Amino acid sequence: MLSKDITQSVVVLILSTIFVASFSLLVWVVPNIFSTIELKHDSKAKRLTAIQLAGRDVYISEGCHVCHTQMVRPLEPEIKRSGRPNQESDDIYEFPNLWGSKRTGPDLTNLGLKYSDQWHVYHLINPRDVVPSSIMPSYPWLFEKTLTGEEIGEKMRVLRFLGVPYTDEEISEARLQVRGKTKGEALIRYLQSLGVDTFVEGQ
Repeated sequence: MLSKDITQSVVVLILSTIFVASFSLLVWVVPNIFSTIELKHDSKAKRLTAIQLAGRDVYISEGCHVCHTQMVRPLEPEIKRSGRPNQESDDIYEFPNLWGSKRTGPDLTNLGLKYSDQWHVYHLINPRDVVPSSIMPSYPWLFEKTLTGEEIGEKMRVLRFLGVPYTDEEISEARLQVRGKTKGEALIRYLQSLGVDTFVEGQ
């Protein structure tokens, strides 16, 4: 009798789990599938160039996303300080997104083209040279280490599979665009691409 009760409980648990999982799929996943086309149509976002994509990898590997958010909320103080708030359609090519959760440093959503390339060089080599109160670490070695570009084409193929519309030509030329550039140069190219009001393809 006890064995029968346990069997019935297990069956109920399995069926309940399947029901809850199916409901979650219906509510969270299916609407996103149908809204993707509309989001792409409304979006101003540009796909990153190969060098910008390499810079984004440097940004992630150095942990920049830990101290800097890329998420301006639609609150008046944030808009005054950081510019236009984020929209869902801004992040259609972000894999993974870099919204972040902590602001030790300022939000970088609209950083693109706010400062010159040379400013970023000084800032990365020694942040105190341009922002005396900065507690950001110095990253001089970023301008000493060069990129090979070996993996960038494969990364772009993966991103194309996820929906970023890279062409065969862009992928085939990616290595040449990245090879020989320093990590610092690539990072600056990425930083200069940030900004919902500037969204430029890059330089």
